[in-house]
Amino acid sequence: MSLVNLVNNDANHDSFASVYKFLGSSDAEFVIPVLEELILKHLSKGANILDVGCSNGQIVQQLQIRGYQATGLDVSEELLHFARTNVPESEFILGDIRKLKLPPTYDAVYSKNVFSFFLNLEELTTVFQNIYTMMRDNALFAFSITSADITWSEGEPQYSDSCTVNDKFVYVERHNYNPEERIRKIEITTFELINGIWKRSDSAVLEKDYFLSEIKLALENVGFIEINDYNSKDFGDVYKRSERLCVVCRKPSLHK
Repeated sequence: MSLVNLVNNDANHDSFASVYKFLGSSDAEFVIPVLEELILKHLSKGANILDVGCSNGQIVQQLQIRGYQATGLDVSEELLHFARTNVPESEFILGDIRKLKLPPTYDAVYSKNVFSFFLNLEELTTVFQNIYTMMRDNALFAFSITSADITWSEGEPQYSDSCTVNDKFVYVERHNYNPEERIRKIEITTFELINGIWKRSDSAVLEKDYFLSEIKLALENVGFIEINDYNSKDFGDVYKRSERLCVVCRKPSLHK
């Protein structure tokens, strides 16, 4: 049976959003130096930056501290509740990037590990088109994504799991990878200690591994130029399980 038929992949993380109170807070320690190298050094202070899939708002918060006008976008209302609590001075938008239409507002767009949730190239291209439309001329677009090139070279096992434990929560991931379809089913179980009682939540999402050639073609078809790619190892990522493809490109100047 095709893994694509097993789950309605809306990529909405409401069911385990509360865990993001405990997970992801250290993301900024790795992400911000990478963003400094890839896009921030090319932007002026006060530039408008959109974080697609902003989760609990940690990256938005760090961008705001550095003097940028940062906006967070997420499809999860629960995650945005935590983001607005963490960064009350920033703007957050509830919406699905597959359907969202915004005017050209942003000098840069960033996204971390979101686009693998879109399971076919047509949908991924639509997402890139929507992002392109909301960017100003010469704006930069940077994102990380799981890559079939990396997955195949590293030889990802068909089954794997991981567990994170704290005195307030337990987070378990179980991965089932179909190499023919390049689809990864991620089953998630969380336990959160609430008022002395452990509350369990179960959910599942799918990820698609794209080849770099497919990603570049989708970006080029939308109109992006100067497409460059990196491996997260280039920036000090030492964890094999978290290794990602990093892509940076630019929207050209359309108005002379």
